[in-house]
Amino acid sequence: GRTDLTTELDVVDRADPFADLRVIGAFRDLYLLCEDDAELLVVDQHAAHERVNYERLQAAVDEVSLPTATLDPPASVSVSPAVASLAEAHADLLADLGFDIEPFGGGTLRVSTVPAPLGRTADADAVRATLDTIAAGETPDDPRDALLAEVACHPSLKAGEQLSTEEAEQLLARLGECEQPFACPHGRPTICRIDEATLAAGFDRESTRFD
Repeated sequence: GRTDLTTELDVVDRADPFADLRVIGAFRDLYLLCEDDAELLVVDQHAAHERVNYERLQAAVDEVSLPTATLDPPASVSVSPAVASLAEAHADLLADLGFDIEPFGGGTLRVSTVPAPLGRTADADAVRATLDTIAAGETPDDPRDALLAEVACHPSLKAGEQLSTEEAEQLLARLGECEQPFACPHGRPTICRIDEATLAAGFDRESTRFD
């Protein structure tokens, strides 16, 4: 289920919660398998990277303009008339986030630049996904948060992107620096914990130890 971002995530020890984790493998090039002294932790690398990107984007937007990438030729994004109107209404906000957009007629938006945060270029469809969210009335109090969440999602690691052990450790280190490391910006958990007792019960053991 989704994590309550206003309660559970506020109570986080600011010491790196993942400092003692050891990366021991991966499953389906999406889930990082890690262990500490008492638990097996499964980390969703997409959700974790999305959280890292989101918080770094928040900091960047608060301080300076985001780096952008020029699309040559510009991308055409098909949207409904209502979403096209919404794009015009939020044009300044989209520009602040690195999107250069203009109506192209017939329910089409022409996207000339996209955000390129952290060395990764956002997909032009991030515009449509973000505006669809706002049009559906699912946007939070600050519309920028919805936009940032979508911008953070599209350049984040996806299933099938294999990480080396060093890259996985770097991702965990960055996640440990986040203010709210245990959920992605949409509220989905980044980590699933499996304690030793749960594993033992699955094998009809009192303990996983051999002593």
